[in-house]
Amino acid sequence: MTSIGQKADYVKRAGQTRNHHCHWTGCNAQVPPAMWGCKKHWFMLPRELRNKIWRAYQPGQEVDGTPSREYVAVALKVRDWIAKNHPQRQPRFL
Repeated sequence: MTSIGQKADYVKRAGQTRNHHCHWTGCNAQVPPAMWGCKKHWFMLPRELRNKIWRAYQPGQEVDGTPSREYVAVALKVRDWIAKNHPQRQPRFL
């Protein structure tokens, strides 16, 4: 079992190895593939959701493209939380 601290160290060392953007809906900030998102949006998530992401994340899943079912389920919960709590503002056309 990898601790959250070990996972954080791994993610902090990760480089920008390919095109990968923040997972916050509508954010196009480029982040290393090991990161969930940009600093701004990461810290907009409640600590509980960030901790769920950390617990489900397995170092290397971004390399081989095989996130666990648990990670995908958490990612969907996070997406739903964002949609509910920070709906994208659509431009208004007259």
